[in-house]
Amino acid sequence: MSESKTDIEVEAERIFAEKKLWHRRQADLPLKEKVRILLKMQRDDYPILLKRGGLRSWEKPWNIEP
Repeated sequence: MSESKTDIEVEAERIFAEKKLWHRRQADLPLKEKVRILLKMQRDDYPILLKRGGLRSWEKPWNIEP
């Protein structure tokens, strides 16, 4: 067996490096942007979670719209 990496291994390394970079960029975002992303994810996921069953009060999205 050769010492060279397969195409899959090279691609996996590339993907993991990109993922690490993405996480670093997310961590460096200002707090306001992180909260905005969190609230958007909550709004987007809420209909899916409702279909699965009832949610407790702390599981529902925060209602912060004016």
